[in-house]
Parts: sequence; structure tokens; C-alpha cells
Amino acid sequence: MKDVAKVAGVHQTTVSLALRNHPSLPKSTRERIQKLANEMGYRPDPALSALVAYRQATKNQPSEQVIAWIINVKDPKRIREQHVHRYLMEGAKERASELGYKLDTFWFGTEYKDSKSLNRVLKARGIQGVIFGAFDYYDEPFELDWDLYSAVKVNPLPESLAFDTVLCNQIDAVGKVIGDLKRIGVERIGLAVSEFEEIHKRFTFAAGYHTYRREISPDDWIEPHYFQHGADYREDVMPATLEWARKNKIQAIVSNWNNMDIVARQLTEEGQDCRFVPLDADKRTQKYGGINQDHRENGRRAVDMAVGQIKTFRRGPESSPCTTLVTPKLIPIPDECPIKAELAEGMVAS
Repeated sequence: MKDVAKVAGVHQTTVSLALRNHPSLPKSTRERIQKLANEMGYRPDPALSALVAYRQATKNQPSEQVIAWIINVKDPKRIREQHVHRYLMEGAKERASELGYKLDTFWFGTEYKDSKSLNRVLKARGIQGVIFGAFDYYDEPFELDWDLYSAVKVNPLPESLAFDTVLCNQIDAVGKVIGDLKRIGVERIGLAVSEFEEIHKRFTFAAGYHTYRREISPDDWIEPHYFQHGADYREDVMPATLEWARKNKIQAIVSNWNNMDIVARQLTEEGQDCRFVPLDADKRTQKYGGINQDHRENGRRAVDMAVGQIKTFRRGPESSPCTTLVTPKLIPIPDECPIKAELAEGMVAS
């Protein structure tokens, strides 16, 4: 293999991937290396390949095996304060401990400036499993020696990496909310979501909205409202959402952004009674009902998948990666609108 790599002008890892016809390499590269190896008379020894894989997987193992939790969020405050990231990590650490592993956080882009420096540390520590946790948009090549690592994602990002992924079932989440709103007699239901998040989650919020469209009468059907992820909330997102809600006489705003209750409150103050129902409720917004996405369970499932791959010697990108959908939990929506009740109490108090 070393001779083939030298003639081809590539790393031995690239030759290994090409000979296994791995989809992480371009088809042209795979075919070129396979043809060259055939011309040079290279023939892999199956028994030797299995032995090498076993030795690589078991050598230099620490007494407590470590799974790397890789994140590229630059502000640690977000990890501490946002319930999504905090609960994901808590669930993952808890499950890793139960299975005899330790979960260590690796800050990509800050502690480790590039994938090469991260790769050196992972190899030196004998780490076999990695989980991509909180990840902002990243479109650069992520180059690790993938033959050494089992990998899982709890986020569609980075999109370039074809790994098994754990996600909340957003289609089911939207369906449960619509069903509960219909239970209490709400007819004019509007979906307002971040366009960026919707694109990277494969439009699953809209898919749920359209899937359960049958529960909404044609006269009350409202097209989803998409807002820009990085836009200023009070200057851009809120005015545009207010205009959409007023125009469509919306009675309930269903959103994955927990500050949309500000819009619902503004509408109610104007005389257009409006609820807010979160698709990912935190401690502040759970009073409105909606969805508990159970991020702890997502973190636990990711560790289960990573450990399963480690123990079965599955390494690198998958030719057909699978997505595990975690069932969300419905927080019953109150019969009386909390926003309207709060405003009424304020008027009485004044």
C-alpha cells in the first residue's frame, strides 16, 4: 500500500479508502488509485487487514476510554445558557459514564485551529469515538484520519460529513402542537421558523405543517413564515412577523424561536388575541405548552450509537448514513391563553 501511495502521490489513508471504494473520495480518485493498484499487482490480505483493524482499535487504550464531543461554537456562554446544548451534553455525559466512557469536550476553531491539530490530539490520546455536538455553519473540509474514528452527529452540521445522526422528530413535534391547538378550539395557526435552521433540517418543520394540514380547514390554512437567522430581532424579525400575523389574523404562532412570545403579546395588546406555542420549550416558555424536544435523550442516543460503532469497528464516513429520530414530548397547551391572562392581571393590578 505504501508503494501505491508513493506512485499515486497521495497519503496511505487515501489509498486505503480508495481500495475500499469509500464514498468520501471522489469517484475519479477512487478509480485512478484502484487502476494503479491493480497494475502494480497489489492484493490486500483479508486476514492481515482484519488484524490491523483490531490492533488499531485496541492499542494505547486508556483505562477509561474517552469519546470526543466536538463543538465549534465560539462563545462558551452559549453552551452554558442555551438549554439545547446544555441538555445534549448532560445526557451524553450521563450515558457515557453508564457505559464506562468519559465524554471530553474539544473546542474546534478555538483550542484547535484546524482539523490537523485536532487529529493529532485525538490520535495521541487513543480516542476512537467522536460526536459532533453544537456546530455552527462550517463549509471547510474536515480532515481527520477517518480510518481511526467512529463518528456520530447530533446536528445536521457539518453537512459535508456523512455520519449517522440523531435528531428530534420535528414532523411529529409540529403535528402534536397542531392537534393540541385544535383540541382547545384554535383555528388560525401560523408556523414561523428560521429559514437557516429550516434549510439545514431539511424543511422538517414545514413538512410537519403540511403533513397535518388535513386538520386545518382550507379557509384557515396559512403559508409558513420564514425569517432570517442572523437578522436583528427587534429591527427585522419582529416587524416582519407582526405584519404576517396581522395580515393572516393568526390566533397562535408556532415557532422554534422562544422569543416569539413578544410578537404574540404585542398582537394581544392590539386586540388580536394570539398565543405563542414553542417547538422547543425552555424553562421560561414551557408555561405556554408546546414541545419538549428531550435533548438529553438525543445526547444519550448519540453515545449509544458511537459506542456501538466503536465495539463493531465501524470507522469513518458511512456510505448510507442513517438518521435516528427521537420522539418529542408534548407539554399540554393551557385552555386559557397565558399571555392574555398575564395582560389581564396587569390591568387589574394597575
